[in-house]
Amino acid sequence: MKKQLEIDYSFGYVYDKSKLIIMYPVGTNVMDLEEYEMEVEVAFLEDGIETAFEESDIKEANETMKPLEMFLMKPNKIIPFVTSIKNEETKEELTKLMDEFDEEHEIKENYIKKGYEIKDVYHVFQNVASYVPKENLETLNILKIEKAKFDMDSFLKTIKENLDEAIETKKIPVSMVKSDIANRLYIKADKGEPKNKYVVFAVDINTYSKGILCADKSIVEDEDADMGDLEILATRDAGYLIEENEGYITFKVANYNSETPNNREIAQIVDYSGIYKTKMIEFVNKFIK
Repeated sequence: MKKQLEIDYSFGYVYDKSKLIIMYPVGTNVMDLEEYEMEVEVAFLEDGIETAFEESDIKEANETMKPLEMFLMKPNKIIPFVTSIKNEETKEELTKLMDEFDEEHEIKENYIKKGYEIKDVYHVFQNVASYVPKENLETLNILKIEKAKFDMDSFLKTIKENLDEAIETKKIPVSMVKSDIANRLYIKADKGEPKNKYVVFAVDINTYSKGILCADKSIVEDEDADMGDLEILATRDAGYLIEENEGYITFKVANYNSETPNNREIAQIVDYSGIYKTKMIEFVNKFIK
């Protein structure tokens, strides 16, 4: 009987801000030892996940990993890895073959040298607070102004009028409380009037028209328009995360998600918002007194 190898594959979700690679197992391949060629396997991985793996496997992995975006943001890239090579019959780890493979496929070692941790997905889900990046988000302000110099009433009134056909304007604004775990994450407040609020700017209107309706009355119809880190869908819109502190108010761009796995409505500050950043800056500046 021919000796066979059992090769385990994982997707490595790379989070640069956390210096973390999360390994998500995506399958196993069994082959005869005499057919195994390390260089061929390395080349297979270097084709990337879209070429080397089934679309259904990629979709399942991405959906499983998505809840982590609430705390770690989106991964910067996804890299396929071989995580184990075993004797198929005895399940013995063939460490020599694995070491030779890692030496040829240098990506993992390069990340380790840069200080990245490599953890399996189950560990990270159980210990996610340990991997939330510590960030100063002041650089993401698109406006910081004395409260007395901004016409908040007119700002909110105009947005309600301009988005009236697309959403329930009574939901403008939404009071938010800051997450204790991640400083980019805000959760819809159940009661009270916190100083943080989310105000929508861009909503999906594809159920009755075409494109993304913005509070400046423009419609973005180009499906390939640069949205940056934003996702604008039926259950997700984009807008301003507004905070008040010591007489100043700050505005940052955020994604609002009305349907999360734990049934909480959340807003998350984003780094890059593509064409919407300019539109949102131009709009909010109109209400400076």
